[in-house]
Amino acid sequence: MSKFLNYLGGVIGGFSLIYIPVSGLLPSLEPLIDAVGIIIVIVFAVALIITGVRSLLSKA
Repeated sequence: MSKFLNYLGGVIGGFSLIYIPVSGLLPSLEPLIDAVGIIIVIVFAVALIITGVRSLLSKA
């Protein structure tokens, strides 16, 4: 359960990086922050999927 919450927190953190308003604070970094957020969401979503599949296969 702890891994699940950690991965879920990573996904939420990635979404927060995507939606963070940077218009007043270094607007030139907005594409970089968006790219990092997208990569974080993808990595943690894949980790969640792999953990879920491994959990299902171990209970079968």
